[in-house]
Amino acid sequence: MSAFSREFFTFIEVAREKSIRGAAEKLNLSASALSRQMQMLEKAYGAPLLVRVPQGVQLTEQGEALLVQARKWLDDESGLRLAMARTAGRARGDLRLGIMECLTPFVVGGLVSSSVSLKVSIGNTETLVEQLCQNQIDALIAFNVPRMPALRIHAEQSYELGVVYAPALAPVGEAPYRLEDCLRWPLCLPDTSLSVWPRLDAEIYRVHAEPKIVLRTNSIALLTDAVAAGVGISFLTSLDAAAGVAAGRFSFGRLGNRRLAERLSLCTALTAPLNAAQTRLIAGFFRNLPTGPDGAAEAHSASDVPPG
Repeated sequence: MSAFSREFFTFIEVAREKSIRGAAEKLNLSASALSRQMQMLEKAYGAPLLVRVPQGVQLTEQGEALLVQARKWLDDESGLRLAMARTAGRARGDLRLGIMECLTPFVVGGLVSSSVSLKVSIGNTETLVEQLCQNQIDALIAFNVPRMPALRIHAEQSYELGVVYAPALAPVGEAPYRLEDCLRWPLCLPDTSLSVWPRLDAEIYRVHAEPKIVLRTNSIALLTDAVAAGVGISFLTSLDAAAGVAAGRFSFGRLGNRRLAERLSLCTALTAPLNAAQTRLIAGFFRNLPTGPDGAAEAHSASDVPPG
């Protein structure tokens, strides 16, 4: 339902199509019924809004003025509806959460016994930060979130980067493995859109090897599927690997001669604090994320999210 009349929307469609017949077809009306609606609108405003031309119709000066105002009114109404829906959602405890793909195996467990309605968006760090700043999501959990004045970082956890492999492609020796000893196998690597990429690539090429890269992708799920299938090995965080290790699909091994870690952060926008129900859900979800590659959840060193 809208605050504006049917004739009002019909007028906008006629202006867009520049044709009574064309607008009628779009609106599934007869041309005569649509013409009567335009006559009613002109009577209501006390001015001619359309004139017929060989190509169809064109707006009069008064029609142009109404079209400009109409678009503004509709934009204002749309903004008001969005703001009211957002306010109502906050009152109910709804939460729009942005997370990275590697966190999806742990979402459902956080919803057990929760009264909050959760909407989850999946993306990389850059995309999620942009969505948070534009108020498209209420909170995000992502790796290597940049320090920005507009963001409030509530909690953080460090995750070690290691080698992920199927039994047939196990690195030489025992963990912790040397990076050089891992590079004899084909590699399945994160692409440039993932935050781990710059340092990982720098470390690989620092050992002056010529690795065989068989897959690059922004999908952690695709990387772990490839590893499980024996296509190659990968280098991921212990959190990326946790679900697959717990399911017995592949193994995770520490790297002994490289200290690589990724920082996972829980953030909200500084101007949009969470309410109590949202806070409980997001704090519990972050707190229960696994901190080791075996999928076990332990106490995080970072503090939980404070209320609101």
